[in-house]
Amino acid sequence: MQIKMTLFLVFMTASTFGQEIGHVKNGKHSVKLLKSENLFSWVYSDVNSRTKHMEKSFNFPNKETIYNIIIEGFENMNNHQIIVQTDQDTIVKFEYKKIKGEMLLNINHSNINSKTAGTSTSLSREQLAVLFGKQA
Repeated sequence: MQIKMTLFLVFMTASTFGQEIGHVKNGKHSVKLLKSENLFSWVYSDVNSRTKHMEKSFNFPNKETIYNIIIEGFENMNNHQIIVQTDQDTIVKFEYKKIKGEMLLNINHSNINSKTAGTSTSLSREQLAVLFGKQA
């Protein structure tokens, strides 16, 4: 009986939170990419949060469009930013910085309606490919 209940709870949790496409961990911070129905979610532990393991997220409709915007940003070898509005309320800033010779990406997002904001951990191009399911 306990096994059936555990399996049921695992199934419900997976269907509630959606399908995980990729997951990257940097020290104590992590980033996940999830798909639920026709929407993708970027879920990350906020590096600026005073609460341990505080996760924030933003949604977007097209995985390939966001992936292409992110990867094309790595072509410019100077520090720069790309700003995208993912829906009516959410602004996402892709911030590229060269650190110790490697170009890294931080993602900052602000939700105007809920007045929430957050910053992801720094990610390399290779980590982003794993996150988006582009590498095995």
